[in-house]
Amino acid sequence: MTTVVVTEDSRPMPHRPTDRRTIVASTLGTIMEWYDFNLYGLASALVFGPFFFGSSGTAATLASFATFAVGFAARPIGGLIFGHLGDRVGRKHVLLMTMLGMGAATTLIGVLPTYETAGIWAPLLLVVLRVCQGIAVGGEFAGATLLTVEGAPAGRRGLFGAIPAMGTGAGFVLAAGVFGLVSMLPDQAFESWGWRAPFLAGAVLTLLGLLVRHGISETPVFAELEEAGARERHPLLATVRRQPVAVLRVLGITVSGFVWGYLIQAFGLAYATDTLGIEKSTMLWAITMASALEIAAIPFWGWLSDRIGRRAMVGVGLFCTVMYVFPFFALLETRSTPLIVLAMVLAIPVCKDMVFGPQAALVAELFDPRIRYSGVSVGRECGGAIFGGTAPFIGAALHAASGSITPVALYVVASCLLTAIAVYAGRETAYDQEAYG
Repeated sequence: MTTVVVTEDSRPMPHRPTDRRTIVASTLGTIMEWYDFNLYGLASALVFGPFFFGSSGTAATLASFATFAVGFAARPIGGLIFGHLGDRVGRKHVLLMTMLGMGAATTLIGVLPTYETAGIWAPLLLVVLRVCQGIAVGGEFAGATLLTVEGAPAGRRGLFGAIPAMGTGAGFVLAAGVFGLVSMLPDQAFESWGWRAPFLAGAVLTLLGLLVRHGISETPVFAELEEAGARERHPLLATVRRQPVAVLRVLGITVSGFVWGYLIQAFGLAYATDTLGIEKSTMLWAITMASALEIAAIPFWGWLSDRIGRRAMVGVGLFCTVMYVFPFFALLETRSTPLIVLAMVLAIPVCKDMVFGPQAALVAELFDPRIRYSGVSVGRECGGAIFGGTAPFIGAALHAASGSITPVALYVVASCLLTAIAVYAGRETAYDQEAYG
């Protein structure tokens, strides 16, 4: 069982509440950064195969999903780097670095030459920029959520952690909405410049994000550690030495959300358009509508976890996901637009977000504040690398090998079982106020 340690003398530190400007800056910055990251997932399902790998067949789709996975493979590197910096120099400064790195990489993707003009250099440069995206986003989630969780009022950490976390859904809404608009262009316009426009917009969003995040206050927990001279000198080493079980639990807690979420957004999109013949604009708008509901759903499930507990909330979400995975694909197979929208609404803001909404508070509550950024980043981003980035590729490979959706659905069920083990391996932390710094 993992215990929560807070300061050198184990006394809780008083702290001022998170101010409204910090909540807004954290949330808006997260929206913009996840717009960039999710945009790549959409493009990998719809355009990168023919544009960067020279064909539109299954092999090109798998190659495109492989570059999608590369971004996740790079996320632990970002977690290591920015987790260390977040515990050494502060949450705020790291978030400015991640925003700048993500924006630069996304903008450059928008000006890359295609395979037709640059040959092998096209996919190689794409991979390099995807790695840069992965490193940048590896430090984003932990920093953005800690900005609000570490100043949350008593009994409201679930809600305050979920507010910036909803930026992952809102970022996808923005990405899918913009990509949906450009996908409505005539084929020639879309192929020549339309697909590039959403990436080039990343430059404007990056400048806006830097402006919003500049000048916000450091979290009260870190500020008090700094004032007391209690910062950890080697937070990564301290995390591995003192709380290795907590890191493993964080990895497990994230499994089902990564597998289910990215199967829906990437594999599900490719399966629906390539195998079922559904118009890509229909799928994009369905996912966009469902993701828009996340803006309310994620904070709601986070708030509810403050009332009924993190383990109960996540457990209900896992059960619903297991029960729904086969009906989800059955709804897609109807090829009915209203039922496709229903499939996405039940899958994303309901099943997925019941598990994801409490996650920010749940994982933060496992760690000593001196190593919290490192612990959350390393555990979560390793989970992303192992289970998130590979999910579309594994889903596509399972479907191609079997010709059936059943192995894909069973893959989701297995991920839910792993998360259940990780969540229920420790005690409930939602009501533990005095032990949380």
